[in-house]
Amino acid sequence: MSIVHNRGPGPFITHRVQPLANGVHVVACSRRHRKGLKPHRAPDAGSAERLTSPHGNAFRHFLAPRRMAWWVALLFAAGSALFTAGAAVAAWPEWAPALLSDPSTQGRIFIIGAVLFTAAAALQWLEVVNGDVALALGSEAKSPWRWLGWCPRNLGYLACAVQLLGTVMFNFNTIDATLAGLDARQEMLWVWAPNMAGCLCFLVASYLAFAEVSQSYFSFAVHNLSWWIAAVNMLGSVAFQVSALYSFGFHTPVSDASIWWANFYTVIGGLCFLLGSCLMIPEIFDEE
Repeated sequence: MSIVHNRGPGPFITHRVQPLANGVHVVACSRRHRKGLKPHRAPDAGSAERLTSPHGNAFRHFLAPRRMAWWVALLFAAGSALFTAGAAVAAWPEWAPALLSDPSTQGRIFIIGAVLFTAAAALQWLEVVNGDVALALGSEAKSPWRWLGWCPRNLGYLACAVQLLGTVMFNFNTIDATLAGLDARQEMLWVWAPNMAGCLCFLVASYLAFAEVSQSYFSFAVHNLSWWIAAVNMLGSVAFQVSALYSFGFHTPVSDASIWWANFYTVIGGLCFLLGSCLMIPEIFDEE
């Protein structure tokens, strides 16, 4: 059996390459591996370093309820849709039905969206803990199912862990935002601070996921489906971060204009996450 080589930026492992006797290289990529996709074969060492293009058949399938990755995509899509809808109604209440214009209803929409985000992130965590690329292509026996793990050299692991923490922060943010009678300081500590922490976690996680897919600190690979998912999600995280900055208010009430812009960028971020989640469906069918 040929020696398996670890590759990736710095000390991190993003893919493993196994050269075969016939010159073909078997490549296991971190994201593809944790999504349950098989390693792909590259005809030479040079092509083993390049990101693959999606297969057309990947876009012809939708249902895969037995795949954990399918549920991750579905839950992220549902949570993104709710965040987008809630922020859109808050920004343009004149276009929304009377029921949705009620602030308590809007609050519940964001709470449910945050719960769905957390559920998706928890399943994603289980994916990476039980799909560490460091064990791909090796002769190690299949390890038993794990609920916890420590894989600090795996960028996908770090991205999933940070994103899970961010979704938990969004739960605090959305629940605390429904509390009545908060003064400016309490709103900053209980509403804005968890929101900012969650957005920062999403921003860090998105870059780590982008680096994981890129197999380097940066890449430009518009032909690769996973690259588009990571790039779109990173744009969504930037929009969420801008939204959190607009919602900042300390000692003085936040202006109506700032609230509108905060909702506007939440809509933009939610749409980006929704697109990224939808692209995760064909990704799990992207087999050779």
